[in-house]
Amino acid sequence: MVTLFRKLLIRVGKVIPFVFAFIVVISHIESIFAILNDDIVLDFEGYYTYNVPISNYIGNIVYVDWFDVLLLYVLAVALEFCWRNMLAVHYLLLNLAVRTLVEHVYIESGIVVGIASFMALAGLYCVYGGFKILLSK
Repeated sequence: MVTLFRKLLIRVGKVIPFVFAFIVVISHIESIFAILNDDIVLDFEGYYTYNVPISNYIGNIVYVDWFDVLLLYVLAVALEFCWRNMLAVHYLLLNLAVRTLVEHVYIESGIVVGIASFMALAGLYCVYGGFKILLSK
């Protein structure tokens, strides 16, 4: 029974960083389209926000926070995962840092599009590495 749970933990630990990275990539791509198309909606509290319905739906289910990334770091180091897995965890940490910066500092929309484009490309590279890992075995 212990070996079953160990194998399950290893398999889930290998997949989760790439799933989170894919979710973040979807969010960045949707944000880019909303900013470039000036797709703005009025929310329930009277604030204008960009219309990102897919990200809002996924955000109601999954919210990647600092504790999640810390847990992924512990799993990746304890189970000695490969460099691609660690790269995905580093990408999630970078995403949290960028998200904190964008939430607390006013940045022009052109710069936000550039940052989101870079983050989306970096995330796609991480997800591609995850597909290579998962399909190779």
